[in-house]
Amino acid sequence: MNKRIKLILIIFAIFLLVIIANVTIKNLNVSKVDIEVIYKGSDQLITKNQVSILLNKKYGSFTNYKRKEIDEEEIEMFLKKMNFVHSVDVYLDLLGVLKVSVVQNNPILRIINNRGEQYYIDDEGNVCNILKRKSANVLIVNGDIGEALRGVQKIDSVKTPIIYNTYIIASKLRQNGILYNQIDQIYYDKKTKYELLPKVGDYVIRFGGMENIDDKFLKLDNLYKEGFLEFGWDNYSEVKLEFDGQVVCVRK
Repeated sequence: MNKRIKLILIIFAIFLLVIIANVTIKNLNVSKVDIEVIYKGSDQLITKNQVSILLNKKYGSFTNYKRKEIDEEEIEMFLKKMNFVHSVDVYLDLLGVLKVSVVQNNPILRIINNRGEQYYIDDEGNVCNILKRKSANVLIVNGDIGEALRGVQKIDSVKTPIIYNTYIIASKLRQNGILYNQIDQIYYDKKTKYELLPKVGDYVIRFGGMENIDDKFLKLDNLYKEGFLEFGWDNYSEVKLEFDGQVVCVRK
């Protein structure tokens, strides 16, 4: 037997062993399930246990499955239907462990419309369900809001302009640590437009419409950094940002 034929036979034998090993491994059962939930800095709304319960209800125990029966893509699609889930990665490792990594949405707003319906809006403008067991410590948005979000996956400026604008306001607030820690609620009024309600103090910030929005935030930032430090906020009932180049504070 010449060296070339011998080499071919060795390669064929290795190839055959790999196929046999692969078939054997795929016929083994899943060894266990390892679930991870990533929160991206937001409040915990879903837990590993809740994800496990969802999967068990849908599929039963994965340790009863052979590895070849696992459809990672199907499992990912199932979990992605839960609209408080941002993304999912499912795979089997070499030891037969089914790895399930879930990234939770990062809610920044809680919308309460005038029908009493409630939804979260996350940092990418996606609509998320309110979960009964837990709630996120985020800005509350209410007032004259007739826009419904049922069946909506992502807000936009055409179909839901009021909610979209509150999302823009909230996003701007999140970029400023001082302001974000001061504001507790956004209220929409058909006449006066958007109002900001602070966490501390008995006054209303009249934000108005969406024109000159960056200028309004700059004025409000300066007010908290300088004006309120000198004069306090207890003496005022209103802070008006609608006027060009100035902030009007109305005394009680």
